[in-house]
Amino acid sequence: MRSLSEMWSTTDRWQVPTGWQQGRGAWGGLVSGQVLTAAMSRLPSADLQPRSVHIAMLGPVLAGEVTVAVRELRAGRATFSQEVTLTSAAGDLLTHATVISGKARAETQVSARIADLPPVPPRGDDRPTPIGPPLAPDFTGRLEFTPVVGWPFSGAADLVATGWISLGEDAVDELSPAIIAAMADGWWIAALVGVDVPTADSAPVPMSTLDFMLQFPAAPPSMPSSELWRTGLWHEGRIVGGRDGYLIEERVLRAPTGEVLAWNTQLVAVGRTA
Repeated sequence: MRSLSEMWSTTDRWQVPTGWQQGRGAWGGLVSGQVLTAAMSRLPSADLQPRSVHIAMLGPVLAGEVTVAVRELRAGRATFSQEVTLTSAAGDLLTHATVISGKARAETQVSARIADLPPVPPRGDDRPTPIGPPLAPDFTGRLEFTPVVGWPFSGAADLVATGWISLGEDAVDELSPAIIAAMADGWWIAALVGVDVPTADSAPVPMSTLDFMLQFPAAPPSMPSSELWRTGLWHEGRIVGGRDGYLIEERVLRAPTGEVLAWNTQLVAVGRTA
C-alpha cells in the first residue's frame, strides 16, 4: 500500500491517479483529501488547523490532470477561510469547496464537548472482508473493510452501516485532516443496505454524493501507524431523512481509542429522474 498522502498535490496541478475510481470519476475521499491538502499548504500560520470543510461535488473528477485553485476568502484574528476549486482541462468546474481553519482558543467551560456516544466496540479477531471490483468500485479494493452491521443489497429496513475501515497494515499515513476526511468517505452509502441485489431484469439503483460537509471534533490520538491501521477506524453511517430521491446521511468516524475524528453529513442522490 503506497502512502495515500503522496497522491495529493500542493501545486496548482493534480494528477488524478487511475485505480481509485468510483464510477466514472475519482473516489470522493480522494477528492476531499486533495481539497484539504491544497488548503493546508496555503495556510499563513501553523497555528491554524482545519475545523470544517464543505464540498460541492459538481461533476466526476476523471483520471488525468486537473487544475487546483485556492483563494483566500477572509482572514480574521483567529479564523481563516478559503475557497478551493478543481477544474478539468476543458475548463469545467468539477469541485467547489470552502475550508474554515481556526486557531486554538482560550479554554472555557464549554470549549471541548462531544455528544454522549456509546463506546467503540472491541475490534475482535475478524479479518477484513475482501471487497472490490467488479461488484464494488475500484477504490474499495485498495482499502480494508470489516463490516459489522449493514451489508449492501440486503434489503434491510434500517439504513445503517457500521464497521472498521483501514488503509491496510503496511500504511504509513498519519491521521492528518486530509486522511481523516478521505476515510470518512470510504464506506458505502448507507442507503445501499436497503435495496435488493440487482438481477438481470433490474439494473442497480444509482447513488452519488452531491454535497459533503465535515467537521473535526477531536484531535487524533498519538498512535504508531502500524498499530493504527492494523486496528482501523470505526465507522458509523445512517440515513437520517430525505425526500424526492435526495437522502441525508450522517457519518461518524472514530479512532480505536474512541475519539470522534470526523462528523460528516452528505446529500445523496438516489435513483434516476422520472
